[in-house]
Amino acid sequence: MPAELPSLLVDIKPGIIDLGWGHPSPRLHPFDEVKEASSKMFQKGDNSPLQYGATQGFGPFLESLATFLSGQDAYIPDVDPHNLFLTAGASQALDLAATLYADSGDTVMVEEPTYFVIEKIFREHSLNIVGIPTDENGIVTTELQQLLENGLQPKFLYTIPTFQNPTGSSIGETRRKHLVDLANEYDFQIFADEVYQLIGFQEYTPKPMMNFDYGEKVISFGSFSKILAPGLRTGWIHASQKVINKFSDAALTFSGGGFNHYASALIKEVIDLGYLASNVLNLKEEYLSRAVQMDKSLSKHLGGVVSYSFPKGGYYFWLKFPEKFDSDGFLELAEANGVSYRPGNAFSESGKFSRYLRLTYTLFEANEISEGIRRLSVAYQDI
Repeated sequence: MPAELPSLLVDIKPGIIDLGWGHPSPRLHPFDEVKEASSKMFQKGDNSPLQYGATQGFGPFLESLATFLSGQDAYIPDVDPHNLFLTAGASQALDLAATLYADSGDTVMVEEPTYFVIEKIFREHSLNIVGIPTDENGIVTTELQQLLENGLQPKFLYTIPTFQNPTGSSIGETRRKHLVDLANEYDFQIFADEVYQLIGFQEYTPKPMMNFDYGEKVISFGSFSKILAPGLRTGWIHASQKVINKFSDAALTFSGGGFNHYASALIKEVIDLGYLASNVLNLKEEYLSRAVQMDKSLSKHLGGVVSYSFPKGGYYFWLKFPEKFDSDGFLELAEANGVSYRPGNAFSESGKFSRYLRLTYTLFEANEISEGIRRLSVAYQDI
């Protein structure tokens, strides 16, 4: 009898509206568009997508991606395809970057709070992790500077500069420039996890970190998981030619050829048909609508209890509860009332974020979001 193995990463308990998963809604996957792109690819009669790909990535894909990025208001114009590198998603790329830029025992820096899996990735490389404080404007570069002046010698800094996970904050232009200055002065790389860069809700989104790069210090990580479909397991790195060459020459890259070569050939067709651009617009509209619904529900059911900033893009609300609230301890009660979330301390090992929790509005429909917030309120009243 075959084993009942899971088919998806999402694992939600029956009867629970789990607002903790930072995943896109399956309804929003552009199934028909990807199907058409696949047919177009096979109609060409070219079987090269089934072969080992070039180490930097499938050249035609990199050219189409460069054209797409250059046309996005939230990105920078005239992206050179020679400065792009194909990855199997941001997580795979970050793991490879940690291998290439740090050795066991080295010190690296992360924002505090930060993406809840990244510290585990770095610890699996036996790296020492130092948290850098953040505020509503992202990483506090003056505090980072003080640590560096006091002798901290990191190999790299990991940051989510735009619509940060979990806080939703973005680093302002002045701090971005200061961060790059510090990277050059103290000789460390900036790993800029920019998977939310293109999902902004307002006319203005801060330019990506590559816009401020000099000295070849910035490595930007992008992903189609947030703007197309996570099952494609495809992303990109945007960096200087020197950095791109380092990734292209890595033993792992050469051994397997271009990462996810087949998927990149498919995505090239999606881009060329105009479907990636239209999908990004659709996602921004839909996610903004869901964020507005979550905001209304929070005001209705938890107004005066929680404080937060309405997200300007991305996936998340970062809620602050009154003193002595414990989001770890509250989770069991919340799930007993049919709702779940990510506790604040999941995003930092410092234990400083017990009053916080993260909600995501991307996976569920608007009516489910409203019901989830209502259940959260009922659970809070039972404390």
